[in-house]
Amino acid sequence: MKTTEKILKNEKRELERLGKMQNRSSGSRYFLILLILIAIVNILDEVTSNLTVTVQSSFVTEFFVNNPFMGKYYSYEDGLAFHSGIGVFTYVLGLFTPFYKALADKWGRKPLFAISTLGMATGLLVIHLSSSYIMFLIGFAIISFFMGHDIQIIYILEEAPDKHRAKIYSFLKSFGILGVILIPTLRDILMGNDATKWREIFLVPALIGFAAVVLVVILAKDTKVFIGERIEYLSRPYEERQAEKALKKQQKVAQRNQSGVFNGVKYIFANKDTKMLIISHIIFDAAMPAIALYFESSMHRAGMSTSDITKALFMVPVIYAAITFLSGFIADKAGRKTTVTLFSATCVIGYILFVAGILNGWNPYLVGSFAGLYQGSYWIGRDYMNVMMTEKVPTDIRASVVGAEGLLVIIGLVVGYGSIIAGMMIMPIWWACLTISIPTVTVAAILFVLKVKETKGANLDEIG
Repeated sequence: MKTTEKILKNEKRELERLGKMQNRSSGSRYFLILLILIAIVNILDEVTSNLTVTVQSSFVTEFFVNNPFMGKYYSYEDGLAFHSGIGVFTYVLGLFTPFYKALADKWGRKPLFAISTLGMATGLLVIHLSSSYIMFLIGFAIISFFMGHDIQIIYILEEAPDKHRAKIYSFLKSFGILGVILIPTLRDILMGNDATKWREIFLVPALIGFAAVVLVVILAKDTKVFIGERIEYLSRPYEERQAEKALKKQQKVAQRNQSGVFNGVKYIFANKDTKMLIISHIIFDAAMPAIALYFESSMHRAGMSTSDITKALFMVPVIYAAITFLSGFIADKAGRKTTVTLFSATCVIGYILFVAGILNGWNPYLVGSFAGLYQGSYWIGRDYMNVMMTEKVPTDIRASVVGAEGLLVIIGLVVGYGSIIAGMMIMPIWWACLTISIPTVTVAAILFVLKVKETKGANLDEIG
C-alpha cells in the first residue's frame, strides 16, 4: 500500500511532466500532425472493423462446410449461426472494455491511443497466421476488444475548435472509411477468384498498425483539455482532495468528478437527457449485427461470385466516406439531432434497396453502393449518438462515460445477435437481417427525436 509521502512524490513528478507538456508549443503544425496520426489510426480501425466481415463466406466455408469442426460438417447457415453464437462470447470482452477505456481519465489519452492501436495490429497478425478456427477466434477476440476504443474521437473533440468540431470529425472519419477500399484492393490482388487465400489480406493492415504505434509514441501528445484538468486536480492540496473523497463516500454521493465506469453509469442515469440518449442508443445497437456483419454472406448466399462481391466491396467505402464527409457539415449546420434522424431514414431505405439488388441480380457496383449507403448511414447515426453523449458530460469523467456507454449498449448488441442467430435458422440470412434492422432503427430514431436534447455548439471546457 502506498504511503502518503510516496503518493505525493509521484504526483509531484506527474505535475512536473504535465507542466512541461502544457508549455510545449501546440500550434497549427502539431495539430496537422495529430490529424494525420488520427487519420492513419482511423483507417486501421475501419479496416480492422470490416475485414473479417468481408471474408465471412470464405472462412465459414473453410472451417465449417469444407472441413469438419469438432467432428461434424455443417451447412453454410448452420456454420454461420455457430460462428455467430461463438462470436457473442467474444463480445463478453466488451464488458471489460469500458474499464479499460476509463483508464484514459487517469493515464491520459496518449497511452491508450498507442496501446489500442497495438492491440488491433496484433489481432490482425494472429488471424493472418491462424491455422485453425480456434486460433482465428483468438485473433478475432483481440480485435473485438481493441478496435472500438474511441480514443481518437476524444482526441478530436478535445483538440478541435468548437465551431469546426463536427466537420473535422467527419473529415477524419470519412478519410478512415475511404481507406477501407484497401480491403477490396487486397482481395483483388491477393485473392482474385480463389476464396481460400483470405488470410493473405490481413498482413498489410497489421504492418500499418505496428508502424502507426511507433508514430503515435514519437509524435503524439496528450490533449490540452486533459492536461489542464489533471493539473488543476493535482494542484489542489492533497488533504483537501482526500477529505472531499471521504465526505462523498460517507454521504454516498455520486462522484461526478472522479473517473470510473460505475460513476459513468451513475452519471448517465442521473440525468433524464443522457438516460433517454442511452436507451435510444441501446435500441439502435440491436440492429448492429444485422446491419454490419452479414452483408457479404447475404451477397454470397444470393448467388454473387467472389469477383462480383469484390466489385461491390469497392463501392461500399466510397459511398460510406462521401456521406460521412457530408454529415459533418449537416451536423454543424443543422445540428446533431437532424443528422441522426436523417441518416436513420437513409439507412432503412438503403437496406431495402440492397436486398432488392442482390435478389434481382442488379449490377454489383450498384449493389455495393446501396450497401455503402445503409451501412454508412447507420454508423453516422450511431457515431453522432456517441458524439452527443461526449458533448453532454464534463472533461474529468468524459472517458468514463464513453466507456460506460460502450458497456450499456452491449445490451442491445446481445439482443440483436440472439435475434439474428435465431432468424438465420428459419429464414434466408438477408431476410432475417431486414426484419430485425428496420424496426429497431425506426423505433430508436423516433425515441431519440422525441426525448433527446440537441448538443450543437457545446463548449467542452465549460461543461460542469
